[in-house]
Amino acid sequence: MSCSYVLAGHTEIVLCLDTCVSSSGRPLLVTGSKDNSVRLWNSESINCIGVGMGHMGGVGAVAFSKKWKNFFVSGSSDRTIKVWSTDGISDDADQPINLKAKAVVAAHDKDINSLVIAPNDTLVCSGSQDRTACVWRLPDLVSVVVLKGHKRGIWSVEFSPVDQCVITASGDKTIKMWAIANGSCLKTFEGHTSSVLRASFLTRGTQFVSCGADDLVKLWTVKTNECIATYDQHEDKVWALAIGRKTEMFATGGGDAVVNLWYDSTASDKAEAFRKEEEGVLRGQELENAVLDA
Repeated sequence: MSCSYVLAGHTEIVLCLDTCVSSSGRPLLVTGSKDNSVRLWNSESINCIGVGMGHMGGVGAVAFSKKWKNFFVSGSSDRTIKVWSTDGISDDADQPINLKAKAVVAAHDKDINSLVIAPNDTLVCSGSQDRTACVWRLPDLVSVVVLKGHKRGIWSVEFSPVDQCVITASGDKTIKMWAIANGSCLKTFEGHTSSVLRASFLTRGTQFVSCGADDLVKLWTVKTNECIATYDQHEDKVWALAIGRKTEMFATGGGDAVVNLWYDSTASDKAEAFRKEEEGVLRGQELENAVLDA
């Protein structure tokens, strides 16, 4: 694997990114940087097509619209969230235009670490170092509910793909599931021995995977609250987690400079077990036949 392109434009560390395919079918990339800006890129033509200024601190979280693909949100160490429109932007513009924020809200008391937009584009959830997660109505960023209960900062937030709930991963070593309707904590998942840095749903919301500063990746079943598998293939903190959009494959990246790709081996494991059982039966039959022939 080699680097295909370099996207140059930010003047400080790039802290976050997200991708989507625009309504016209072009692959887009949004990035947030310590230079206080967001940049919108056409990752096919390798052009920066939009620049958003206005944050007073580094941009540590960005998220694209899931349904309409015509806006994205950003969260900053200035403790605000902004909604940026991409309407009217040419995917193949030669020069970047100045993006304008449609809405802004002073969202938290400390840095914003994570943002996620609901599958239907009606809500956005933010997670902060102030130990709370907040759900906001889009596009005007009106507060819907505040999720309180973690004892340390929240590193990751995600909406369930099927239920009206959110999961949060925290520095207090736990993952919590919350009801959007009233902000109540529905479940707490314990098992990590250090900060949980990411958590994302799998298998249509019936399971989720988490990773943390304990170097571990864990697979959980929502219904039973159980951790059904723990993987220790990393040798340092597991900072990054990405889920395949059309498969059950996911990737993790750690402080050990390793990216691991994971896939659901349930079907192949069952097939292998069946093959071994079948071989055992055949060998047993051959042995029995040999004894009878003797």
